[in-house]
Amino acid sequence: MTNKKNKKAWAWLIFGALFLGYFFIESLFIGVNFHSLLWCWAVGGAICIILSLVTFKHGKLPLPKWLFFAIVIVLVIILTFFCFIEGLIISEMPSSGEDGLDYIIVLGAKVNRNEVPSKPLYWRIDAAEEYLNNNPQTIAILSGGKGADEPISEAQCMFNELTKRGIAPERLILEDKSRDTNQNIRNSLSIMPSDASFGVVTNNFHVYRAVRISEKLSGKKVSGIASQYKDALLIHYMAREAVGIFTDVIDGNMNFFE
Repeated sequence: MTNKKNKKAWAWLIFGALFLGYFFIESLFIGVNFHSLLWCWAVGGAICIILSLVTFKHGKLPLPKWLFFAIVIVLVIILTFFCFIEGLIISEMPSSGEDGLDYIIVLGAKVNRNEVPSKPLYWRIDAAEEYLNNNPQTIAILSGGKGADEPISEAQCMFNELTKRGIAPERLILEDKSRDTNQNIRNSLSIMPSDASFGVVTNNFHVYRAVRISEKLSGKKVSGIASQYKDALLIHYMAREAVGIFTDVIDGNMNFFE
């Protein structure tokens, strides 16, 4: 029995070490701020370490059985719902968009202080460039405002990069007022004709939410065009995206299915 209890304690300890290790490694790359939610991994790790220490000391968590089972049931429901949302996110991650769209909306992301796009934005620019080269009649709306810590707007950064790569400036429209995905889509829709076909370019973990918001606002079928996210932060962004989707559904900005 003691060995079984020790296994439970070691399991909590291993989970705590994994969460804290992921937090410390990734915080070296992107830093830590409240809005990134990266700190959630540290909180989760700390909770697991505490549960491990309690289990080592008492052999089990000192909770009444009814409370323990109630907590387990709630956690199972939360985990099941989380897995459901992650399945929806994954279902849209390979999206390449249909050819011949009238417009694509390229969603902005952080611009670094030297006016260079961050990795998420750089990869979105890559996907937009590829689509525009393959569909020479398509117009791109570059959507993203200027944050307090950004030297230029995200739209301007995308414009600079795409024109450097040979995309004609007349094919690019700047929408530089938006602060979030909902504003990106809403402001971009106000620029294009109401009967135009369009797709949304964003990182693969963000395609599902961006497409559902677009369909809710436009009332039409929308193509997702995914740019691949190529480092270990994908795990964090996929977890954070589940929270964003849940929040947008509650706020009425999107539906799970259109």
